[in-house]
Amino acid sequence: MKREDIYEGMSGIGPDLIEEAEKHVFAARRKPKIFRWAAAAAVFVLLCGVGVYGAAGGFTVRKLLVNGYEVSANISRIPMQEITGRVNEASEIIPEQYKTFPSYSSMYPGSFYKDVSSAEEAAAYIGYDKLQIPVFPYDHTDNFQVMVVGDPNGRISQIQIMRDTYSEKVSAQNWTTLFTEHYDKNVFDIGFAGDPSAEIQEFTTGNGLRCIVFEANAQLEGRKYMTAYITTGDVVYMCNSAFNTADLAEAEKIIHDWAESIK
Repeated sequence: MKREDIYEGMSGIGPDLIEEAEKHVFAARRKPKIFRWAAAAAVFVLLCGVGVYGAAGGFTVRKLLVNGYEVSANISRIPMQEITGRVNEASEIIPEQYKTFPSYSSMYPGSFYKDVSSAEEAAAYIGYDKLQIPVFPYDHTDNFQVMVVGDPNGRISQIQIMRDTYSEKVSAQNWTTLFTEHYDKNVFDIGFAGDPSAEIQEFTTGNGLRCIVFEANAQLEGRKYMTAYITTGDVVYMCNSAFNTADLAEAEKIIHDWAESIK
């Protein structure tokens, strides 16, 4: 049985909705609103006009002419000596990938994947003292995977924890990404394709972190998705959720709880 079949049976969330959670396609044309769960503190930001920039919790947002938003954040690249876990084994595994992968393979070398069973195991495997892994207090299914990106010489440039979480009504994925001294930029860039009229929201968590949230209609009628970002400088946190329109409050709560768990 495929993973999507299990999720659909457990939660009523079909494969099409799971797929939407992994897309960045904006098609929203509706009136602005502020999250109900943060109405007192949230600041709604709707960027209008081509080339307008706005700062949101360490992020710079640019609205493009035809293909949505471009988001960037300044990041601190982490010295490899501060990453002490077994993840360093990727420095030996990745160069072997470059040496042995067949030219006809659909898989390109340079990425190493490690399945882990919990947030604690992921953190121990990486061994970075400042790393946090956001939590969802009402998980139904919880899958973790660590991905390491490196070059043919074994220099690790990115380490990412990927996590799938499904409540009864909402599918959600989140990514926690570290950038090492071998990452070749000081800025993390994210590009969003689709309708540039999608709306952006921004709120400040109880821990003083500012979270930027993109919300849009999915391509299928009655479906929506949200993508939220928080950066602490050395780590970029992202959460993406897909849901039916009627379950908006549940999706907002998932984003909110995710954001509040980061300190």
